[in-house]
Amino acid sequence: MKKYLNPWLTIYPQFILKIFIVINIIAIFCYPGGTYIDHNTNGYSISQNFLSDLGRTISFSNEINFLSSQLFNMSIIMAGTIFIYFYINIRKIFISNNQIILGLLGSFFGVLGGISLMGVGLTPSNIYLDMHILFATWLFRFFLIASICYSIIIFIDKKFPNKYAGGYLFFTLSILLYILISELGPDPKTNLLSLSIQVISQKFILIIFLFAVYIQTLGVQILASNE
Repeated sequence: MKKYLNPWLTIYPQFILKIFIVINIIAIFCYPGGTYIDHNTNGYSISQNFLSDLGRTISFSNEINFLSSQLFNMSIIMAGTIFIYFYINIRKIFISNNQIILGLLGSFFGVLGGISLMGVGLTPSNIYLDMHILFATWLFRFFLIASICYSIIIFIDKKFPNKYAGGYLFFTLSILLYILISELGPDPKTNLLSLSIQVISQKFILIIFLFAVYIQTLGVQILASNE
């Protein structure tokens, strides 16, 4: 039971999840304005501003974006740190012979995803654009592999109800869909519709991401209570 009550698998992710949401709501209200296409808009647009726009030190409207950038980048770094420790510890739950290798593989890529997420927060797009894009691109690829591995592990593990495997599979397919949209979808530089498609799809994957984290930690807590 003790291994299931590891705070890195339950309490800490849930706490950071709440902090992440609150901090970024504040950051949204503090963003001066401007989008990738239109630099003259006021404030943050849910349908036209990427999440990373909050982390710019200078907004697209060419105004200092100190508070918003500090809040957003700090929250992203905290989230990346939590994912690193989460994936280091989650594999310890699955110790049967047919789970160990998948657990190691899933956690390896999960940790790389966490590092990439931290990288996004450490590279504001207006200063380190190439590095920012590199981290933002690979974090989803790394988490995709991690989620595939853990979808299989949870499905074959008799301790977890299959509904958790189904949830993880939905999370996996959502990441894959987002990767396809971001890489094969319309270029956000071309027009407002294309920008909105990319921006809104990013918001959806964030919501799914946050929900998946909560469900994962809830599943571990329920498992602990049944042990």
